[in-house]
Amino acid sequence: MKISKRTRTIILWCIAIGLLAGMIIQFTPTLGFNLGGQEAVRGTVQLTVNGVEIREAEVLQAQQGTLYNAVSEGPVAAQLQRLLVDDLVRQEVVRQAAAPMRVTNAQVRAEVDAFREANGLAGRRNDSAYLARLRQVGFTDQTFRDYLREQLKLQAWQDSVLGDVAVTDAEIEAYYLSHQSSYQSEERVRARQIVVSDRETAEDIRARVAAGESFAELAAEHSLELADRQGAVGAPAGETEPRPVGRAAFPTAVANAAFALRGAGLTEVIAAADGFYLVQVVEYLPAATRPLEEVRDQVAEDALNAKKQGVIEAEVERLRATAAVTFPETSTLSFDDAVVAEVGDARITEVQLDRATYMNTTIQQALSPDTAELIVQLFRPAILQQLIDTELAYQGARSLGVDFVGSRAAIAQAALNYVARDATVTDEQVREYYEANVAAFTVGPEAVVTQVELASQEAAAAFRAEVLGGADVAAAAAEHGGEVVEHGRVLPGTLEADIDTALFGTDAFEPIAGSAAEVSDVLVIARPVEEEDDAADAAGDEEADGAADEADEPDAPAAERYVVLVAERTPESVRPLEDVRAQVENAVRATNRQRLQEEWLASLREQIEVRELVTLGGLPGEDAAFTVPVPGADEAAGETGEAEGEAAEDQADDAEEPAGEGQEE
Repeated sequence: MKISKRTRTIILWCIAIGLLAGMIIQFTPTLGFNLGGQEAVRGTVQLTVNGVEIREAEVLQAQQGTLYNAVSEGPVAAQLQRLLVDDLVRQEVVRQAAAPMRVTNAQVRAEVDAFREANGLAGRRNDSAYLARLRQVGFTDQTFRDYLREQLKLQAWQDSVLGDVAVTDAEIEAYYLSHQSSYQSEERVRARQIVVSDRETAEDIRARVAAGESFAELAAEHSLELADRQGAVGAPAGETEPRPVGRAAFPTAVANAAFALRGAGLTEVIAAADGFYLVQVVEYLPAATRPLEEVRDQVAEDALNAKKQGVIEAEVERLRATAAVTFPETSTLSFDDAVVAEVGDARITEVQLDRATYMNTTIQQALSPDTAELIVQLFRPAILQQLIDTELAYQGARSLGVDFVGSRAAIAQAALNYVARDATVTDEQVREYYEANVAAFTVGPEAVVTQVELASQEAAAAFRAEVLGGADVAAAAAEHGGEVVEHGRVLPGTLEADIDTALFGTDAFEPIAGSAAEVSDVLVIARPVEEEDDAADAAGDEEADGAADEADEPDAPAAERYVVLVAERTPESVRPLEDVRAQVENAVRATNRQRLQEEWLASLREQIEVRELVTLGGLPGEDAAFTVPVPGADEAAGETGEAEGEAAEDQADDAEEPAGEGQEE
């Protein structure tokens, strides 16, 4: 269902209501502080932007509970302060640009009414509940209306900047070719499933399948679902052949296990709300790029949004570059934005590097005084290389003759994707990758184990002989006084060392005729004799004098345990190439795409001069060495998640915002 722009706006407000107090500081840092000119309350002036004062209270509130106060001293603290100043200036120049926009009281009232309606607070009878909701996030009715007025002005300013922005057919095609991973059909599987009510039954069925029994026949006999179709997922009534289905055909955990195989194979037993699942994947069908004509409308919308983002970014950069910023003598702030690298005629400055570093969510989560030195020495140099590569790609995009749209970083990413779009995979590369990474496609051994412990070697030998002769394990164990332990399905390292070694490290087993199970030799396992506490007490003080002599005596005698294992063992196996071909091809294609991107960037470095003007990081007396990921490598590797792709572009946007060229006054 398509929803209107107005409805989407209301929904976003509803989602954001818990964060509105923080958003006020972020987007309108002076709101709430201009209380009748109470300058003493607001503190001293810290900076002015085009003559508008930003005082101490605004700065302090912007710092509270944010990354800006994560580190209070040293180089990282200075970098965070510089980023804070840049953010305050950017917010203020946008606010000033939006200030002349006309917003009527009727517009504000309509938005308040829409908010109340969306939250079930409409009507006078809900006035108290409405005010209580606002108080929860620090609003009164008036300050909430002021906030909405500011947001409406910002929207009006944005609309005025965008005007009648549109995309051409060439831009749509370019966007499609450089974002193909966003327009793929979902990955699918052809599979059968068995659903039972208890894990023990499911594990037993899995062992039988692993031993060679027909999955389809077992599904028809045991499955609580699709038994009439021999477990064939996607098959209509009356058919028994599975049809291609997506993840939605299974519960989430089951889908994760089935699709993780990336080829034909058998899953583990998976617990779900309606039972225990076992899935046999017959064929894995990887995601494929949908033709442009099939997705043209979506591509056009995405390209238009990207183009709008680029227009807004350019206007904010223009406002920032032309802003007159001053720092009074009373200010504790400053802004020294040195150039750290030049790529052709473009400059990369300290604040751009700050933004790329500290807007990275991973670094934000790890940021603390303890990690500050690591960030300066290791991460900043690597991120600078990423910024250089991004700028190279942006400038190189012009030479491709393609109509890319978006922010500088988005265009750089699109260009990298574009040059790698035709990466191919050969059979030889697939075989080489498979052979070099065969461990990744190896399925470890497992066993379904019954352990029987007996009192003597004779009893153990007799029990073993009867089981080999076809006797029931439980009955034979009872006859010879054996203790039975059902371990069920186990993997290496699960059981005690001696038994684990016998199961997975020896061939000391003899098959039972007509059965998939085997019987081990009699295992003789040493066990230390435990001293009786009361015996030690009975010794009394009379034996205390002989304690030193006893310490020299040999270790306590050991008792022997006699154990026989009855097990269905499945040896280690390597999944054949054809079962995992799609997975291997994706990995090889990702490698080939990254190689094409690296080669293109290397060619650009030969054409465009790159100068690094400062030395970042490294240990004293040493040159720092880094492996720098190529921007866009994730997308080139075939990532299909739209949200992940957008997040990557957002991060790249943050990393690539150019600083203003004007010198701060």
